[in-house]
Amino acid sequence: MDSMDSTTLRQRERADLEPLLHEEGNNTGDDDESHHHHEHTKAKCCSNFSPGSISNLCSATLGAGALSLPYAISMTGIIFGVMFLLLSAYLTIISINIIIEACVVTQQFKFEDVSKRLVGPHMSIALEASLLVFCFGTAVAYIVAVGDILDQGLHSITSLWEADSKFVSIYSRERVMILFWTFMLLPLSLQTKLKRLEKFSSLGVLSIIFLVIAAVIHSIIHGDVIGSGANSQEEAATSAEVNSLLWPKSFVSMLQAFPIIIFAFSCQVNVCQIYEELKPASSITDTSDDVPNVMTLLKLKQQMMTTITRNGILLCTILYLLIGVFGFLDFTKTTTDDILINYCIQVTHDALMTAATFSVFLAVVVAFPFNILPARVTLKLIFDRLKTKRRRGLCSKATNCFCLDRQPRIDEDTNSQRTSVSLEIDAGTPIQSDARGSSIEPLLDDQFSGQSSASLVEHVLITLLLSGGALIVAILVPGISIVFGLMGQYFFLD
Repeated sequence: MDSMDSTTLRQRERADLEPLLHEEGNNTGDDDESHHHHEHTKAKCCSNFSPGSISNLCSATLGAGALSLPYAISMTGIIFGVMFLLLSAYLTIISINIIIEACVVTQQFKFEDVSKRLVGPHMSIALEASLLVFCFGTAVAYIVAVGDILDQGLHSITSLWEADSKFVSIYSRERVMILFWTFMLLPLSLQTKLKRLEKFSSLGVLSIIFLVIAAVIHSIIHGDVIGSGANSQEEAATSAEVNSLLWPKSFVSMLQAFPIIIFAFSCQVNVCQIYEELKPASSITDTSDDVPNVMTLLKLKQQMMTTITRNGILLCTILYLLIGVFGFLDFTKTTTDDILINYCIQVTHDALMTAATFSVFLAVVVAFPFNILPARVTLKLIFDRLKTKRRRGLCSKATNCFCLDRQPRIDEDTNSQRTSVSLEIDAGTPIQSDARGSSIEPLLDDQFSGQSSASLVEHVLITLLLSGGALIVAILVPGISIVFGLMGQYFFLD
């Protein structure tokens, strides 16, 4: 009966909300005043979006992928490299808009739930698998990047490598990765809300901006094309050398570079949660209606997300263009798959590039939990579904078992117990979904609030499984470009 009552209530709520989808097209001349009020509220809401949401989107996009962009442009040439970057940025904006539109129509805020409503449970299982593979692979790439940066940074400190230093006997890249994962990456991965990472995200974005500025300065001063490297050449560059900078090496090299560029813009796995956690301005509820227009609120959040997406991806594209082109012009034919290796701070001891290296380290650390969070949600949904099937199997075998009558069904739609829309105003008061006063509950509660000890243990164990597994694979992976290339190809095909 509880299941039937819950289903009936949801059907009534959705029936009440359905006409609102067509409300905008049915306005008449008599509704001018309410229409203007709606537009005013919409504009005011969109003007009050949190800058932290842009930071989260940029931090989810920016990261270790930026380190391989100069290498990608060295394979595509500057002309096709810039074209690929602009095309990838445009496709990213389109894909995010499609995802948010699906969230609005289905009123779901997780990839798995949206896909289940749109294409059925079987395709949602395929999506869960692909999302897990991609997030896990990206986490592996970020740990590899952290290991490389730490290794270079420590080797740049000459006092650590003196003959009588005990550090030399105990040092290994793997030990440093394990220690840093334990005290930095794992605690960040235990967070449950992206909102809690906004301050870290802003710091990560600023770190990437500093890296880009340092790369541009280094290219102008020391670069092979426009820096001291060009001035030291005895002869001017021939037309063939100029063409090698502008055009790709071969068609195969372009195919190898495109997945790396695509990977650099991967942020879609975090889009649903960023959209869900947006909070419209409290003035949005200042209407004469007794029942707030839930679909209008969803649309307003969609407008907010559109603005966030355009600004965030624009910033990422500018940074990628600068570091990709100037990084390639800095080293031309000797550009490696990790631009930090070219700077060789352990030999040059360049203060600017040493600081830039550690800034990248900070950005990668901040970006790491953005891959663990969606993977953990997906894995928990899978475990919940398996536990429910097992419980049903046990109940069906027991005599006089009334489990199925007393407990709601949750395996057919894992979101049925939490389908209510997450719409909270700035004051923190949940919006009422109907005149009877049933509230639209948020999908994510405060961190660990109201959770049982079993839920907390499950949260920690799933995080350990994902983050610890990524650490183990990262120790075994030989190079960062291999992971980026594979993840880029998988993301493009997916």
